[in-house]
Parts: sequence; C-alpha cells; structure tokens
Amino acid sequence: MTLEAVIFGGIGSIAECADIDRAAWNAAFRAHDVPWTWSAETYAELMRAGGDRQLAARYRARTGEAALVDDLVLDATHQKIFASILTREIPLRPGVARVLQWSMRGGLKLGLVTRAEMGPVRALLQATARLRFGIEFDVAVLRGDVAHLAPDPEGMERAVAQLGVGRARVTVVADTPATAAAAQSAGLSVLAFPGLLSAPAPGDFGALPRVSVLSPEAITGSWCGAVPTAAQ
Repeated sequence: MTLEAVIFGGIGSIAECADIDRAAWNAAFRAHDVPWTWSAETYAELMRAGGDRQLAARYRARTGEAALVDDLVLDATHQKIFASILTREIPLRPGVARVLQWSMRGGLKLGLVTRAEMGPVRALLQATARLRFGIEFDVAVLRGDVAHLAPDPEGMERAVAQLGVGRARVTVVADTPATAAAAQSAGLSVLAFPGLLSAPAPGDFGALPRVSVLSPEAITGSWCGAVPTAAQ
C-alpha cells in the first residue's frame, strides 16, 4: 500500500493566517461601526472549539451584547477583506513549499478542508501554490459544502470521497486540535502542524505526531506510524 493523497486541514496549515483573519474581522467591525476589537487571545479562544460558522454570533453569545449588525453581513465583509489581504504574497509555513513540490513530483493528490469561503481560499491558493509552483489542489471542501464544521468529520469524509483513493492512503496535516479531531473521527492518519492558534495549548493534540517544520519524511512517517510525538 502506498500514500496517495495529502489533505491540508485548513488554510492555516498552508500559511499562517490567524493574525490576518483577526485583522480582517476587526476591519469589518470598523466598516460597520461595531465597537468591537478582538485581541489575539479573544480570537484564539473563539476559534479553539471549532464548529461554529459565525464567530461574531459566538462572541455575542459570550458577551451577551445585542446584535448591532446582522452576523451574516459582518461575515461577508470580513471574508472580502480577508480575501483581499491574501492576494498579496503571503509566506508559506515552514516546509510547505517542499511538500507541495514533492507531492507534485510524486503524483500525490492534494486536498484542502477549510472553514473559509471560496474568496479567501482562491486568493490564498493563487498567491501560493499556483503562482509560485503551478500546483493545483485536486479537491477543496469549503464551509458552504458541509452542514457541520470540524471537529465534525463531515468535511474530511467528503474530501476523501472526492479524492477517490480510500482513507487508508491519505494523511491529514492539521493545524488545530479541532481539525485533527475531525480527521481522526474520519479514520484518517494525522500529522499535527500547530499554528499560532494552537501554540498556547499544544497538548490539545494528545499523542499525535507533531512537527514545527513540515516535510515529506514527516508526512510519510506519520502515515506509517513512524513519527514520534513532538518530532521536529
């Protein structure tokens, strides 16, 4: 049996997008005269549990504040601002470029499962994989494609079905515990690649193999069960 596909669990597993996304949210609040400013700690806490489609609604629920602007309107503005920022040259996370090129040379399929909408995803992939390497992702499962977000496995299961290679031939690169949990629930091997959102709580990945620099060796080792926990 051989490894045939790699699924990146979130755009944050390709480029570090947490601060960019937070800045887009804060810009959206200013655009609609909503008196909110999310700190890095607030944003990380909102994102950590996963599941919710609307972070603004989650924040309101926690603070008890009344809705000044419809959550869908806030999110739409946020998505547009987020996408516009991602059209710039965003640095890839350590080792991602090497893995993308290795996948292309080896004929591995590439998948992406993300809570983002099409605008930010298209912008990021155009600015990174396509523009720099001419690499296309074979499958992208976005927020609008599923009824339930990570840690629910629906997105991962849909990606595997669309890749058509069988779950035993897939490894997931997960940047958050919620994404890792979704992949595990879908019966997939997982390599933890913690991003900024997961830095305060790396233990949330449990005993999963974990790296700070992505590599073909780590991916294949994780798939074979040969990467020790916290391997670098």
